Parts: sequence; structure tokens; C-alpha cells
Amino acid sequence: MDQSSRYVDLSLDEADLMAAGRHILCAYRIRPRAGVGHLEAAAHFAAESSTGTNVEVSTTDDFTRGVDALVYQADEPSGEVRIAYPLELFDRNITDGRMMMVSFLTLTIGNNQGMGDIENARMYDFWVPRRAIELFDGPAVGIQDLWRILGRPVRDGGYIAGTIIKPKLGLRPEPFAKAAYEFWLGGDFIKNDEPQGNQVFAPMRQTIPLVYDAMKRAMDVTGEAKLFSANITADDHAEMIARGEFILSAFGPDADKVAFLVDGFVGGPGMVTTARRYFPRQFLHYHRAGHGMVTSPRSLRGYTAYVLAKMARLQGASGIHTGTMGYGKMEGSADDRAIAYVIERDAYTGPAYHQEWHGMRPTAPIVSGGMNALRLPGFFANLGHANVINTAGGGAYGHLDGPAAGARSLRQAHDCWAAGAEPLEWAREHREFARAFASFPADADVLFPGWRDVLGVSG
Repeated sequence: MDQSSRYVDLSLDEADLMAAGRHILCAYRIRPRAGVGHLEAAAHFAAESSTGTNVEVSTTDDFTRGVDALVYQADEPSGEVRIAYPLELFDRNITDGRMMMVSFLTLTIGNNQGMGDIENARMYDFWVPRRAIELFDGPAVGIQDLWRILGRPVRDGGYIAGTIIKPKLGLRPEPFAKAAYEFWLGGDFIKNDEPQGNQVFAPMRQTIPLVYDAMKRAMDVTGEAKLFSANITADDHAEMIARGEFILSAFGPDADKVAFLVDGFVGGPGMVTTARRYFPRQFLHYHRAGHGMVTSPRSLRGYTAYVLAKMARLQGASGIHTGTMGYGKMEGSADDRAIAYVIERDAYTGPAYHQEWHGMRPTAPIVSGGMNALRLPGFFANLGHANVINTAGGGAYGHLDGPAAGARSLRQAHDCWAAGAEPLEWAREHREFARAFASFPADADVLFPGWRDVLGVSG
């Protein structure tokens, strides 16, 4: 059934829609099945995303038609479709009237992903008006709070050198805490790897107190504050809360140095919101394991990593993994810096929309996945700043001189970029950075040909 007469209005002007602020706007690329017209498919997509179905129903009235999602732009050659969703469509909490991310996902990227007349459809940007932004939680804590704990300026406080405990599974409580202590002698921030939690060989009630003891000892030795991101991901919200409360109790007077890691993609918006609302004083660390099944640049369905990051800021993530922008082991490109920009800035013009955040606190980029000291100078040059949390697992624990030296090599790599120095020349005067070349020779061969001659390394 062609529903374009009801769910398409190409006379609508995008600027007027934005000025009115009564819709959430979404930009897609849509490809219909063979034999289905582009506008016909777009109209059915909008209908399925809002008030319609595949047939006319007798219960539709004038009010219902007034909250139809409307296609307001469509371009067949590019597959571009833009849809305006009235705010009234979105579900609200009965407790406080706030908006919820599950409703946004259900409408804008839900059933429409399985429609028979759509070959594929992918959201690549969306725009939220001020009145809707004010109905989402947004972050309660930010990277500024971590900088304050670390004794840094709260504006442009700079690079936070972090790691992921490796190996990701298999360490018992004492070796786990020892691995944490050794990194903290040189670095700032440690996170649980996303599978780490309460395994039978490393019960949380044994591991966490040992980690806190390691933190205290490292702070005593270095005279510096340290940070730990603890995984509270669980199927049951009560279990999440129990984990969080136990961890905070274990860290006692240093509970402010604890972030809570939530695997937000596999766990879903409810898990993120539980952490944001129940633990508003903790840095909410949004891990996105599994996101590539939807956000991969090779995918023609779902939504992009840029969209995921915007959703995370609305939900209240203090920080989210933003990829390595082509400089690490994960899929990505240099242009992915836009993902960092849209979550850390007060306003940003993305691939489709200019988003103003209207005072919502920023979300910090967390950089992880195959990063080491050799890759960091190029990464920072591409991003244009170093106000990030970098969690380099292999980049620290794979350093030939151990994790403390690995941590120092990361800091020295940042300092190299900040000084505008040539990395090989910098390495002559900075031992841990120099040893990173020998630690990661495959990377060194690609990034810095001739490094062995310059640094006097044989083999």
C-alpha cells in the first residue's frame, strides 16, 4: 500500500522544523526492495516508525494523523531520507515525565529495520530540540571531575593515561591487583576489561579490596591520585546496584576515585540509566562491546557509531569509547574524530544536522583498542587535542620493561606530541618511549622506518 499521501510532506522546511522545536529529526540512507519506489518505501518506513501499519485501520482519527512521522526530504539517487518525529510520539516516564532512550530506539530504528519492502536502512544522524534535550538525563559527572581528582586544571586538563587489565580473563585476585599496582606506578586510570566481573576464579568480594589496597600503595609511592573503572554490568538492575554499593564501600574514603563501567550496547539503555540515576556521583564509563554488528562502516543497516555516541550523551554517559580513528586495531578512519567532537563540544555540525546541546554536560572520548606509545602522536595530531582517557592494554602490559614503563611511555608519547617534537628525536631522551619501539617493532617498522638505525637497535 502506497502511504506517501499521508506520511510524506516535502513542503516542510528543515530550518522551520528546527526553529519550532517540536520534532526529533532523523537522517537515513534507505534502499527499497526491487520494484518498490523510493518515496513509497520511505513513506512506509515513516508509517511503521509512528502511527501506521501496512493497511488503513478504522480507529485512526484526526489526532492520530496529527502525530504522524513525516518524510520531509527524500533523494532517490543517494538514498537520503529525512523524517520528522513529533515529540508526542515518544514514551515518557510515569515517575518524572522524562524521555527514555528505549522509546527513541523503538520508534526510529526499531521495527522499520525488518520491513519486507526495505532492502536496508541506516540512520547516520539525528537532531534533538532543546525541549527534548532537557528531558534526558545527560551526564552528571565529567572528565573535569577526574582532572580535579588528579590535581589538574578543570579546563583542558589533558591526557589521562590509562590501561585495561590484561589478560582480559584468567587472573586470580592477587595477580589482578599486582597488575593494577604495577601500572599505577606510572599511569592514572585502570579499567576492568568488559568481561571481568565476578568470575569464580576471581570473586569480586576478594578482588576489589585487593585492588583498593594496590591503589593506596601506588598513591603513597607516587604521591599522585589514581582512578579505577569497575565493571558493574549485569542482567539484573538489583545486581548492578549491589555491585556498585559493594565497590564504593570497599573504596571507602577514596570512592570518588571509582568510575562505574557499564557495557551499554549489550546491556541496553535501562542499564545505563540505572547506573546514571542510582550512582550520580560516579563517572559513568560507557563501554560499547558488540556495537560493530550495527555501527560498522560496512553495515547498511542499523545506525552509525556517531549516532551511538550522541545517544550515549543523552543517556548520561560521562565517557564513551569512540574508537581509535584508524590509529589502533579497531575498524575506523581519521574522520571518526567527529564522534569525539559531537560529544565533547557545546555544539557541532555533523553529517546531517547542527546539534546544540543547550548546557548538557559533555561526554569524554575514551580511546582504546590496539593503541600504544608509537601510535599516540599521530592520533593526537589527527584529533587536535589530548583531552581524552586512553586505555591501552597491550600498549602498557606489552612493554618490554613492564606496565609501569608502559604507562610512562604513553605519557611520554603525549608529551612528544604536545611539544611538537619528532618522535625519533624525542625517543633519544626518553627511555620508556624509546623502549616502546623495541616493544612494538611491527608498528615501529610501519610508522617510523629506519628507527633501528636512529636508536641503535639491532635485529
